[in-house]
Amino acid sequence: MPDAPQPPSPVERMIVSASRLIDDNSVLMVGTQWPIISVLLAKSLHAPNIAICFEGGVMLGRIPDRIPLFTGDPVSNACALLMGDCFDTLGMVLHAGRADTAIISGASVDRFGNINTTCIGDYASPKIRLGGSGGACDFGSLSSRTVIVMEHDKRRFPERVDFITTPGYLQGGDSREQAGLKPGTGPYAVVTTLGLFHFDEEGEMVLHAYHASASVEEVRQNVQWDLKVHRNVRPLEPPTEEELDVLRNRLDPRGMYLKAARQLEGVEIEI
Repeated sequence: MPDAPQPPSPVERMIVSASRLIDDNSVLMVGTQWPIISVLLAKSLHAPNIAICFEGGVMLGRIPDRIPLFTGDPVSNACALLMGDCFDTLGMVLHAGRADTAIISGASVDRFGNINTTCIGDYASPKIRLGGSGGACDFGSLSSRTVIVMEHDKRRFPERVDFITTPGYLQGGDSREQAGLKPGTGPYAVVTTLGLFHFDEEGEMVLHAYHASASVEEVRQNVQWDLKVHRNVRPLEPPTEEELDVLRNRLDPRGMYLKAARQLEGVEIEI
């Protein structure tokens, strides 16, 4: 008898849930790591006509023969509709107001959807210096909506991030608009290895759904504030056989994302 299929990992659940938020025919600004594999899964299944834009100037025309490890991976060049520079994608797409959705990751995100990829601790004397913004500040400032995809760890969900690399709803209320950012833009969702979050009218994160392998209480215990829970909170639909097959066997057969994620499950990383 063939081996029973391996159940979905938390990371696979996260990737699938993020991909389901992507609408066909939309223009996407895509960040490194989990956003890449999430949008390629969407393009493989329900959203074949999305425009995938990387900050460095590449717009994908088809799915690469090997999954890119980062947005500047040369494997993307062979299947690009556009090979330009950041003035093309950040300028003609994002700053021109043509980006429907930014999908990015981060080191930490707070209750108002502000993202930190700059430092842990005080900026002038940080405990850890991170990679910084790249195009992430532009993505979150100028796209019509932002989807954040990241592994869930309590340390990565502080009430306030140490540094705002990418603005969310800042201090909540109308503070984003008061800072000069376009009304109606901002974080739309946070997708993690525990659940799915949206934002209320005050710009505060609200748990809308959780993975079947988790629970509402587990999610609440893994943020550093009193998390709001939607009155109709529900379990998320698990990945289908087709979604897992495409993810594992077509997009990442070498496990460049998925095997590494499984190996790190449960590993404590000191920060």
